[in-house]
Amino acid sequence: VLASRAGTLMQLGIGPIVTAGIVMQLLVGAKIINLDLSHPRDKALFTGTQKILAVLVGIFQASAFVMAGSFGPIATMGGLRILFLIIQLTLGVLVVLYLDELVSKYGFGSGISLFIAGGVSATVFWQAFNFTAPQGIIRGAIPNFISALASGSPGAISTAFFRTPAPNMMGVIATIIVFFIVIYAETMRVEVPLAYSRYGGLRGRYPIKFLYASVIPVILSLVLFTNFRIIGRILGGPVQGFVSTYMVSPQGLGAVTADPLRAVVYMLILMGSCMAFAWLWVQMTNMGPRDVAQQLKRSGMSIPGFRRDTRIMEKRLARYITPVTLLGGAFVGALAAGANFLGALSSGTGILLAVSIIYRLYQEIARGRVSEMFPAARRLLGE
Repeated sequence: VLASRAGTLMQLGIGPIVTAGIVMQLLVGAKIINLDLSHPRDKALFTGTQKILAVLVGIFQASAFVMAGSFGPIATMGGLRILFLIIQLTLGVLVVLYLDELVSKYGFGSGISLFIAGGVSATVFWQAFNFTAPQGIIRGAIPNFISALASGSPGAISTAFFRTPAPNMMGVIATIIVFFIVIYAETMRVEVPLAYSRYGGLRGRYPIKFLYASVIPVILSLVLFTNFRIIGRILGGPVQGFVSTYMVSPQGLGAVTADPLRAVVYMLILMGSCMAFAWLWVQMTNMGPRDVAQQLKRSGMSIPGFRRDTRIMEKRLARYITPVTLLGGAFVGALAAGANFLGALSSGTGILLAVSIIYRLYQEIARGRVSEMFPAARRLLGE
């Protein structure tokens, strides 16, 4: 999910970049750093500072991984080798930063989103269709299921659905279910009626999507859990035990039934953190009721039947935006955890993120094509 792969230069993945983004958004949102992100100069300063912070976070996380013994016992390593490992992992962070900047400037969407979608899609494809059979066990879920059908043994078919730890058909079914649920949830919305005072009361609607904060809360929650696990490795003892038990999702129905308390606690923690991050993200990205009310007023819009007053519009919008934000955060957290419990390919969280990212990328490409075919539509699309 974090586009990381253990034992390579991508060990840290996008973790340092997202962590730096969380810290900077918190500092700006709490007015500790006084920056106006609508001003180009302040936005450039914010972006530059975030990149520097991402490198610093990368150095810290790389040091934590190395010192925790992820690449071998520290006692057998010399100081030069430890330093070289930290430098290599930090260079990986710099490469990811550069690729993210490249995609954001010349491509569609953001590089971080594409890293997530690409990594998850490759893992899903490999787990579903891998036909290699080391030690006589077919690794891919679908080739193994076909082999079980050919054998005609009821026991083999049952094993194809519920085998562990190799991918199974239950994971394939869970992946398909999550795919359709996410697509359906992306289309759910509440539409607030609006009137354009400049055009004789022309009516319109302001859509508030059910996934108002998108899947950003899940990404932020996973990065938070990852940082807690790193800190747990450093501190050790009860802290490490709690973090490694209740901040790591059980994978598959077998793991859930073996320790249902762990599954329940993990789901509650994930849902709570997603709700908190959803609310925080909306407040920090000018998507809250007050910000939306001010944007609508500047555009000459009002809610029919109410005075054209920002405070009244804010109160009406808060009746929709706040509940939708919290419910959407809880929903994506529960869906991610539930997909993990069902043993979805790659991971439930990964499927959730990849489907949402690819769907939004499709919408952005379609929007770009419309603006190219109909140049007059660019003003309506906000370009």
